Amino acid sequence: MTQRFLGHVDAIEPALAGWVIDARRPGTPVRFAVMIDRSLRLAAVADLPRPDVAAAGMGGADCGFRLDLPAHLFDGAPHDMRLVLANGRKLDLPGLHSPVVLGPVSAKIVPLTAADLDAVADLLRETHRESGLEPDAVSDRYVAGWIASNTDAGGALIGAWVGRRLAGYALLEPSRDPAAPIGAAALSVLRQYRRKGLGERLVRALLAAVRASGQIAEVWLAVAPRNLPARRLYEKLSFTYCAAPPPSLFVPVGYLTMLCRTDSTAR
Repeated sequence: MTQRFLGHVDAIEPALAGWVIDARRPGTPVRFAVMIDRSLRLAAVADLPRPDVAAAGMGGADCGFRLDLPAHLFDGAPHDMRLVLANGRKLDLPGLHSPVVLGPVSAKIVPLTAADLDAVADLLRETHRESGLEPDAVSDRYVAGWIASNTDAGGALIGAWVGRRLAGYALLEPSRDPAAPIGAAALSVLRQYRRKGLGERLVRALLAAVRASGQIAEVWLAVAPRNLPARRLYEKLSFTYCAAPPPSLFVPVGYLTMLCRTDSTAR
């Protein structure tokens, strides 16, 4: 069955913004409501220009939306947020997961080590849960091996701490081939802490660590075509699209591959 509504929530603060189209009526703006904490209801309509979406072949030219949120919500606390169509049905768009933390978040970006095993285990179990995987599969032994494999020579594992909670990580897994100075990067931030700038800070710290080690010349990653916020972030950080990834890089079907050169000739 073909999905009727296509779109993405690109930002939540200071305004809820993104795009959505009705595949059955692509020329008619989608009207919906934003429900916050089950009591506040805000009306929205997707009729703003989105030339980037049109250029990517994913929607019409005028399918964007932007809704300013009340200032009192930006208190650093989690809030329940969902989108509802005029008929009362939930509008599920990638990029919005409830609850969401609104307001400033202070985070410490530092390398992770074996001493952080418990916090890393909690984070990986939560990311498994968010992805629909079985969190119990993440044993302490698995986590210890995961940390070790990503902190070997040439590798890097960077974490984002919000208070005493580990909210995300960026990693660089080096190739096992010593003749290939390349690595595969991955980024993960817990849903409620996304769009706080943590992803950019993590990737910047990761690339700085890779350059400092001097052992990896190429950093590769894979990204979903519809994940425009992630694509814009990687483009901002000097990743370029490359359709010829190394055989060692796992690429999900339909994903795009991107490359950042970190050797001295690329600076």
